[in-house]
Amino acid sequence: MRNSLKRPLFFMALAGGLSLLSIGCADLKETPDFVSPENFYKSEADAVAAINGAYRPINDEWYDNPYNRSVFDCALGIQSGYEKGPLYYRQGGYVASDEYIDSYWAQNYRGINRTNIVLDKLPGVKMDDAVKKRISGEAHFLRAFYYYCLTVYFENIPVIDKPTRELGNYPTNDGGKKKALDLMISDLKAAEGELPATMTDANAGRPTKWAAKTLLSKVYLESGEWQNAADKAKEVIDQSGLTLFTNFVDNFSVEKKNTGERLFEMQCNYDVNPDIYQNLHAHFTPTDWDGSDPNSNVPGDGATASGWADAWIVGSNDFRDIFEAGDNRIPVTFMEKYRSKNANNQMVSYDRNAKSPFVAQGSPDRTFKNVIYQKWIEYNIGGWQKTKKNITLLRLADAYLAHSEACAKGATGDAYMGINKIRSRAGLTALSGLTKDALVNATLVETLREFAGEGWAFPTLRRFGKIAEYTKKYAGRDVDETKYRVLPIPIVEINANPKIKQNQGW
Repeated sequence: MRNSLKRPLFFMALAGGLSLLSIGCADLKETPDFVSPENFYKSEADAVAAINGAYRPINDEWYDNPYNRSVFDCALGIQSGYEKGPLYYRQGGYVASDEYIDSYWAQNYRGINRTNIVLDKLPGVKMDDAVKKRISGEAHFLRAFYYYCLTVYFENIPVIDKPTRELGNYPTNDGGKKKALDLMISDLKAAEGELPATMTDANAGRPTKWAAKTLLSKVYLESGEWQNAADKAKEVIDQSGLTLFTNFVDNFSVEKKNTGERLFEMQCNYDVNPDIYQNLHAHFTPTDWDGSDPNSNVPGDGATASGWADAWIVGSNDFRDIFEAGDNRIPVTFMEKYRSKNANNQMVSYDRNAKSPFVAQGSPDRTFKNVIYQKWIEYNIGGWQKTKKNITLLRLADAYLAHSEACAKGATGDAYMGINKIRSRAGLTALSGLTKDALVNATLVETLREFAGEGWAFPTLRRFGKIAEYTKKYAGRDVDETKYRVLPIPIVEINANPKIKQNQGW
C-alpha cells in the first residue's frame, strides 16, 4: 500500500529526473530558496539550513532510500511480497518505467543538486570558520553518499558537480561510472579532512571523519582498488577508537542511535517531526501481530502493527538458512515469535515447514512460515507511523568487512581479522585456512548475514559478480549477469536527455 499522504511527492521533479532538478530544489520548508540563491546564503544560519536540507532526500518520500533498496533486493529472490512492487521485482518484471526506480533516481539527484549548491555558495558566506569547514565536509560526504547509492545500482550515470541552473544543459553518462567513482574519492578525501572525529550532542547524527573513511573504503571496493580499500578500512579500525557493540541489537535500537559503531543514519523521530518517520516498520510487521515485544510480558496495544508485511516484504526461507545454527544475529534480524491477534493473543512461532505464512483467524496452528525482518520493528508505539528508530546506513561493521573483502581479493593484510571480528560477536567460530576463492565467498556470505534486511544485498552481489547465481538459486530465474547486474536508467531520464544511453540489455 502506498501512502501518498506521508509527505508531498514532487511529481515534476520525479518526471524529469536530472532535467528538472532545479524545479525540485525548493520543495521543503527547511531548505533555502535554491531557485533564487541571491535571497539566501547571507549568514551562518542560512548555511546550516542549507546543509540540513541536503540530508532530506534520503527520507523525503514514501518510497524513501532504504525502502526502495529493499524492493530492489526482491529481484534476487531473497525476499518478496504479494503486491505489485516486491512481487514483480522477484518475478523479474521490473522495467525502465518502474516507479521505484524513478523515485530512487530522482531523490538521489535532488540530494546531489542540493550539495552542489551548498559547495558552490558556502565559500561566500561570512561565518565561523570551524562551522564552515564542517558544513563543507558534510556536503562532500553527502554528495559522495548519493553518488554511491546511484553507482552501485546503475553504474554509468550522469555526473554533475555544479548546481543545475537551467534546463537544456544536460550531461552525458558516457564513462559515468569512472567519473562518479573519481568524484566520490575526491569528495571523501576532502570530507575526511574537514569533518571532526566526533560530533557534539547538538550535532549528533551528522557524519564524522570515520564515516567518510568507511564510505571511502567501500568506494575503493567498487573501483577495484583493493589495497586502498584495505588501508582506509584499517585506519577506521585502528584509529577511530570505536568498537563493535557487544550486543548486535544495539545497531538498531532507539537508545543507541547516533552512538558507537553507528556511523551514519537516516534520522527518524515522529515525536520530533510527524513527517520524519521510518516506514520499514510498516512494511515488515505481520498482519496479525498485537504490537508487543515478544520477549516481555507486556501485552500489545493493538495499534502498532500496520499489517502490511504479509503483502509487502517478507524474506525467503532459503535465504534465512544461510545463517549458521547458533548465530546470535538470528533473533535480532528475524522475528522468531510474536503474539497473534488471530490466536487470541497467544504466542506463535516461526517454522519453515508451517502450513501457512501466518496464523489465520480461528486456526489451531501456532506456527507461521513468513520470514519477518525485525531490525526496524518497534513495539507498542501506538501507531505504525509513530516510529523513533533511525535507519542505520553505515556502521563500523562495514569497515571490518571491507578490510576482509579487500584482503581476500588481493590486498596485503590479514583477511581473517575483520570477518572473524564480526563472527565473534555473532557467537560463531573463527575461520582459517581457506583457499582464496573460499575466503572471498566467505566474506560475501558474512556480509549478506550481517546486513540482512537492510537493503544492501543487490549491490553486494553485483560487486562480487553473483547476481545471476543468486537469482537462479533464490528466485529460480535464469538471467544474464551483464543485464541484470544493474537496474535500467529511468525512461523519463532517457526521454528528457538525449545524451543518456540506456544500460546494456534494457
